[in-house]
Amino acid sequence: MTDEPRRLTVLGALLAVIARLALFFIVVVLVWIAYVWLYAFQPDWLGWIISSLRPVTIWLYGLIDHQLPDTVKYKASAGLSDELSARSLLLLILGGLAELLVLAVWHALRGAFRLGRHAMRPHETV
Repeated sequence: MTDEPRRLTVLGALLAVIARLALFFIVVVLVWIAYVWLYAFQPDWLGWIISSLRPVTIWLYGLIDHQLPDTVKYKASAGLSDELSARSLLLLILGGLAELLVLAVWHALRGAFRLGRHAMRPHETV
């Protein structure tokens, strides 16, 4: 094993970007599947989650009303009136959980492959 630091080649950087894009696509698909499953098969759970997130939405609107100056408050409130809802928060939470899951699996697989590659190398005996 050498003491030189690993150098990122152009091919390695391109492969890293492609891998990140693939992981992002997997996260999007997982969020879509989770939301469709909740919507189609567990509407009671979906309703309970969304109603449980309503206080968070109200708190965020309160933050806008109390923390922003009057000149910005109405613009921000109007811009967020459609986008900031309990359903949006649910999708953000699902996205975060899916990303956490995908990255955990990705790093576990990378670690397993590195261990397997390291175990296959001949060891020097002294």
